[in-house]
Amino acid sequence: MRNLGFTLLEMIVAVGVFSIAVLLATSSFLSLQNAEKKIQSSVNVQNNLRFAMEIMAKEIRTGELYHCGSDSGVQPLDCPSGSSSLTFKNTLGQTIIYRKINSSIQKSSNGGIVFQPLTSSDITVDDLKFYVIGAPSNENLQPKVLIALKASGRIGASVSEFNLQTSVSQRKPAP
Repeated sequence: MRNLGFTLLEMIVAVGVFSIAVLLATSSFLSLQNAEKKIQSSVNVQNNLRFAMEIMAKEIRTGELYHCGSDSGVQPLDCPSGSSSLTFKNTLGQTIIYRKINSSIQKSSNGGIVFQPLTSSDITVDDLKFYVIGAPSNENLQPKVLIALKASGRIGASVSEFNLQTSVSQRKPAP
């Protein structure tokens, strides 16, 4: 009579091979899930930095009387060597100040009395420079502001650095 079925040894080998396959699939899934979290964190940091740059660029574009420094007495002044703060008048006539302080970008709409952060607390702004060219009243030269930003953000266990730069030219409506 012939014996039908599997031996104990065959069953142990089959369960062992299946366990190894499940272990490999699970570790691959966990690695992919960890990579997805890191990518999402990186995207969040980049989006926050781009958002802060876009807010500054939009308001600077329609402003006037640009100068470096954070004093509220706005007199147009070039600063080709750069500064960590920029002061100007917006379209509503408010004195706007953008600056880097305590590793964040801050904005004041009331001449420096109260500052609000533009960047998230999980982002470290390492360097923020404003370069102004053509600020003094000169009908032949359109004022331009260059914003250079270097920041870092914690992504998982590592820290990633981001460098952003944008150039803004004044778009003042015709009188």
